[in-house]
Amino acid sequence: MSREADLARRLDGLRHGLARAQGRRDAFRARAEALEREVGSAKGRLLLKDEAEGFLDALQTEANRRTVESFETLLSAFVSEVLPGEKPVSLELSTERGLPALDIGLKRPDGSREDILEDNGGALTNVVGVALRLIAVVKAGAGRFLALDEADCWIAPDRIPAFYRVIEQGAERLGIQCLTVSHHDVARFESGIAVSRLVGEPVTGIAIASPDMDEAWSDAAPGLRFVRLRDIQGAQDATLRLSPGVNALTGPNNRGKSTFIRALRAVFYGEARDSLVRAGASSGTIEIGAQHGRTLRFVRRPRRSPVNLWSLHEADGSVVEENGLRCETGGRAVPDWVGEVFGIARVGELDVHVAHQKFPVFLLGETPARRSAVLAIGREAAFIADMQAIHRERSTRDAALVRNGERDLTETRAALARFAGLEAVSVEIEAAARRLAEIDVGRGRREAMASARETIVEARRRIVTIRARAACLDALPSGADLAGLAVGMAASRERSATAARLAATMDALAAARGRFAAASQSIAETAGEIERVTNELGGACPTCGAPLDSSARHAHAA
Repeated sequence: MSREADLARRLDGLRHGLARAQGRRDAFRARAEALEREVGSAKGRLLLKDEAEGFLDALQTEANRRTVESFETLLSAFVSEVLPGEKPVSLELSTERGLPALDIGLKRPDGSREDILEDNGGALTNVVGVALRLIAVVKAGAGRFLALDEADCWIAPDRIPAFYRVIEQGAERLGIQCLTVSHHDVARFESGIAVSRLVGEPVTGIAIASPDMDEAWSDAAPGLRFVRLRDIQGAQDATLRLSPGVNALTGPNNRGKSTFIRALRAVFYGEARDSLVRAGASSGTIEIGAQHGRTLRFVRRPRRSPVNLWSLHEADGSVVEENGLRCETGGRAVPDWVGEVFGIARVGELDVHVAHQKFPVFLLGETPARRSAVLAIGREAAFIADMQAIHRERSTRDAALVRNGERDLTETRAALARFAGLEAVSVEIEAAARRLAEIDVGRGRREAMASARETIVEARRRIVTIRARAACLDALPSGADLAGLAVGMAASRERSATAARLAATMDALAAARGRFAAASQSIAETAGEIERVTNELGGACPTCGAPLDSSARHAHAA
C-alpha cells in the first residue's frame, strides 16, 4: 500500500471517528437542553405547589359541603315523612388521613348531636338505613337496583304506608328499580307498587302470584324482568315477575319470601351454600331476566366441580359472547362480567344493592371514612379529586425530577465539556484532507513530467536516426548523373539491369526524400513540444531540477 493510500485510509478513519463523536456530542447537547427545560418547568410548578393545593382543597371542601347539605336535607325529609316529630338528621364532614369522613347523627334542639345507631330505636335506624341505600345505589354509579328484606319490620303499622310511599317516590325520582319483601299487605296501600304474593307451602313447593309485567317494559330498558327459582329451598319452580319501578313480595312469615333475596345474594355476591339447593335435588338453578330477552343463569351443584356456574344466554338460549369473551364461568367467585353487565356488585365490600334481612342497618355501623367513600362524598366533584391526585403525583414527580434532573444535568454538561475541542479537530482533519489532495495533484504532475521526459528522449533518438539517413542520401549521385549513366549503359544488358536498379533507387530516393521532409516536420513539431514542456516545467528538469536549454538538454551539459 502506497504512503498516500495509507494516509487516505487513516484520514477516512478519522472522519468516521469524528462523525461518531459529533453524534454523541449532539445527543448530550439535546439531553442537556431537554433537562434544562424539564427541570425549569418542574421548579416553576413546585413554586406554585402550595397555592395550587390550597385552591383545590378549598374547591373540594366547597363541593363536599354542598353534597353534605343536600344529603342532610334528603335524609331529614325521609325521616320526617315516615316518622313525624323525629329530630332532623345531621351530617358532619371531617377528614381522616387526608380523606373525607362523614359522621351521621341527629340534631337536638339545643344544638348538640346524638348517635343514630346507639341512641335511637330500630325504626329510625331502618328508615335512615334505607335512605342511605337509595343514595348509595345512585352515587356508586352502578346498576340502579335495590332489594330490601323486611326493612319495615320495626316500623309502626300505621307508618308503613308512609314508608312505602317515600320509597316509591324516591325510587321514581332516582330511577331505581326496587324489590321489597314484607309480611304486610302492601296491596292495600294506595300506591303504584307492583305487588306479588307468595302462595303454597315450602314442603310442596311455593309459587308466586305476580301481575303481568310485559307491557311495562321496553326491550332495551335496563332492569331485572323476573327472578325464577328451580329447586331452590322451598321453590320447585317459582317465578317472581318484576316491574321497572317498586315491587313488593308479600306473604306469611316463614314461607320462603326471603329465598328470593338469598337467591339474588348468591348470584351477585357469591353467597351460595349447598343448603340453597332444595332437599332431594342434585342442583338448584336461579334465572334472572334482563333486557333484550337475555337471561342470567346461576346453577349450584353440590359436590361437583365447579360448584357454581354463571352463564348469560341470548333469547334463543345460546351463550352470549361479547368482545371475544364467552359469558360462562364456573367457580366460587362471582365473574367480573356479571357485575359489568348488571351493575350489581359489592361497593367497598358492602352489600349496597341487596340487603340482608338479619343486618338491616346500613352504613351506620361503618367508619366515617367508609361512609363517605360509599356515598361518594369526595367523588361528587370527582374531577376535583382527580385533579388533587394528579397534582400530588405531579408534585412528587417534579421534586424527584429536580433532584435527579439537576444531577443528570451536571453529569451531562461535564460529558459535553469533553467534546469542546471537537470543532478544532474537525478543522485539522479538513486541513489534512486538503494537503492530501495537494499531494495527489503533485503526484499527477510528477507522473506527467516523467512521461514528457520519455517523449523527449524518444524524439532525440528519432532525430539522430533521421539525420543519419539524410547524410546517406546526400552522398548519392544527383539525378542528372544517374540519368546519363543509365543512357550509357542502355547498350548492354548489364547496363540495362543497372539502369533498372538505378530507376528503383531513384524511386527509393524520392520516397526517402518524402520521409525526410516528413521527419523534418516531425522534428520541428517535437522541438515545439519540447519547448512547450520546458516552458511548463519552468525551464527545469523534472527529474533533477537542473535548468534546460531550448533543446531540452541540461544547460551545464551544453
